Amino acid sequence: MSRLTTARGAAVIAAVAVSALALAGCTGSGGSSESGGASDTSKLVIGLDSDQAALGYDPVRYGSGQRFFFEGIYDSLFLLDENGQVVPDLVTSFEYNEDNTQLTLDLDTTATFDDGTALSADLVKENLDARGNPDLSAYSGFATGGENEISDVTVVDDDTVTLTFATPKPGFEANLVLPAGAIVGPTGAADRSTLDTTPDGSGPLMVDEEATVKGNSYLLVKKDDNDAAADYPFDSYEFRPILDPQARVNGVISGEVDMANITSDTQAQVESAGVGLVANGGTVQNIIAFDKTGALGPQWGDPRVYQALSMAIDREAYVNAIHPGELPTANALPADNPGYLPELDEEYAYDPDAAKDLLAEAGYPDGFDFDFTISPASQRDLEALQPYWEAIGVNMTLKNAASTEEIFAVVQTEPLGGPIPLTWTNPLGNVFGVLFGFANFHGAENPDIQAAAGAYGAATGDEEAQAAALKDLNRAIVDSGWLIPLFEQLAPWAYNTAKVAEPTFPGAEAFPILSSIQPAS
Repeated sequence: MSRLTTARGAAVIAAVAVSALALAGCTGSGGSSESGGASDTSKLVIGLDSDQAALGYDPVRYGSGQRFFFEGIYDSLFLLDENGQVVPDLVTSFEYNEDNTQLTLDLDTTATFDDGTALSADLVKENLDARGNPDLSAYSGFATGGENEISDVTVVDDDTVTLTFATPKPGFEANLVLPAGAIVGPTGAADRSTLDTTPDGSGPLMVDEEATVKGNSYLLVKKDDNDAAADYPFDSYEFRPILDPQARVNGVISGEVDMANITSDTQAQVESAGVGLVANGGTVQNIIAFDKTGALGPQWGDPRVYQALSMAIDREAYVNAIHPGELPTANALPADNPGYLPELDEEYAYDPDAAKDLLAEAGYPDGFDFDFTISPASQRDLEALQPYWEAIGVNMTLKNAASTEEIFAVVQTEPLGGPIPLTWTNPLGNVFGVLFGFANFHGAENPDIQAAAGAYGAATGDEEAQAAALKDLNRAIVDSGWLIPLFEQLAPWAYNTAKVAEPTFPGAEAFPILSSIQPAS
């Protein structure tokens, strides 16, 4: 992960009038901290950019962005540790069969739910058998026809369950972290609608329903009889949805909240205000090649064309205009990854003349035309890239997608897509699930990428060999043009240094682990 850290003392600046106005809709006790003295561990107040429980308390209705809220309420089959590695939680041990089409899980049946029921293989099966429910978005990949389809869940004995897959799924445990790996208790599993208003988890935290106002403030308190509650250093945790990014910044500066996720373009304001700032990277946004074989035009089978498109982009100007505060990069892998190559940023620096020369060498001195389908989310990016490519003779016509289905269909009908965010905590997942997976409709081969990925997989446990393989992988991806990196996306947080120690992150995650947040010393 890439991290930017600044802390300009422990003083908290008083709120200006606009701060109070911006936060007027946020109720609760405020959570302002004191300067000096013993650390205040009574309550941690967290401002977030969304309502983490807008759809109720069923964790499987959400995506990974809600992990932060739900991880204290629900235990999960697997979880992310503080280094971003997937480790067992409700699972005590696991094993794949020889062809990786089955995964057998041994379960910790000492975990108990609010009604006193203990975890069992039957309950895990009941949870995962809801994978056909269209409302449970975290299960969508497990359903019939999904990219991670589970074809059967079999109870072996009281504390053992076997998952059978439609195709070999090595490393499937990475799909069983929160939210998809969360196990709800027997009441919630039998009737998911009960989770609309009441959680049913075995985790060490619970929702204080009397102190919670849905959509405004959620208070999580410790369970008296759960030993894992000792892992949480604050007595309680209040989550406040604050949708306006400036209001979140104002909230930390004023002491209304103790920490908040902010936007990259507000980092300078936070730093100048004298409160803490930490930004976690690890996610690279890329233009992705769909046609690497020349199926849609011979130019798309020539790496020099992709190299020319990359060199034609003034990444500094583009990022400053569209994504201020993010990190321009020509590396497919993020800056803190052992495979990062600083020389790629020099080799693929903005150079339209060199880009024109590459196009001429490839046989396209006058450039060419192509179509690119955009969505509202990608429109500004592609409109910003359009003139760079036009300057080297490559004319890109932007087309608005009429539906989500049309966006997904362009992997077959257009040469490029994106921007697509990729994290690299699981490099083989990106290589085989993305580059050689959904983005390879035309069946391209690339021996250099395949060899580097194979070397990485074979070097498990050998950090030096894996780092060398990742460097080769980064080089092969960028030189081939299978990805045209644009920028590394940061996940910045502002925090009150008098109340909270500098947050850390699991790998490239945008959210810390809730229990890892420590009081200021």
